[in-house]
Amino acid sequence: MPGVEAYGFPVEKLRVVTYNVRALRGDRAAVSRVLRSLDADIVCLQEAPRLFRWRSRCAALARESGLLYVAGGGTAEGVAMLAAMRVDIDAVVEQQLSRSPRLRRRGFVAARIRKAGAPCTVASVHLGLGAAEHPRHIAEIRGVLNRFGEEVEVLAGDFNETPGGATWRRLASEFVDAGEGDGSPTFPATKPRKRIDGVFVGGPASVTAYRVVDDDDVKVASDHRPVVVDVELGRT
Repeated sequence: MPGVEAYGFPVEKLRVVTYNVRALRGDRAAVSRVLRSLDADIVCLQEAPRLFRWRSRCAALARESGLLYVAGGGTAEGVAMLAAMRVDIDAVVEQQLSRSPRLRRRGFVAARIRKAGAPCTVASVHLGLGAAEHPRHIAEIRGVLNRFGEEVEVLAGDFNETPGGATWRRLASEFVDAGEGDGSPTFPATKPRKRIDGVFVGGPASVTAYRVVDDDDVKVASDHRPVVVDVELGRT
């Protein structure tokens, strides 16, 4: 994939973090410390608070992490998005995904954002445990991203599928899998065996850095490890 410089535009770095925080049932203070240390522009959360007082709890997590609450939680079945103050949010969609019989309903949050004039669309995603519903849900998410109309699209989340799965392979054929070639597992946090959390980038953008975070706070904060990706965007 060509870097943004090849298109003749100045570039802006966007740092995206995806993190399943297990409904804050672990060490909540550790979650906040992890997020503060990563200095993200956009944080895509899965299993954020979605029940009692979910909105105030999401906002409190954002505040404790030095971020702003953008959207999600109870409106998107536990999927949420946080952002740094240096990022402009132009439009947001919070949406439930179509229901599958006998399976928990899922949702997603998508936003059209700008950082220093560099635009893109970011979606925070949490696919379900039933692989059969994944293609349908990806199509619903892609439909919303297409309506935003930005060239650069970022899908970040817990895909409940490894890179060998059909949906992961399909996404990797349409987007750049930011962690391709790395292979570091993301779940469970203490002795990880599977890479099920990831970031996919599409359009005229360049992935410049990728890492799965592993430190003492990560091991007590949640049952997933956060993924950090740096992307270069063209400024308009």
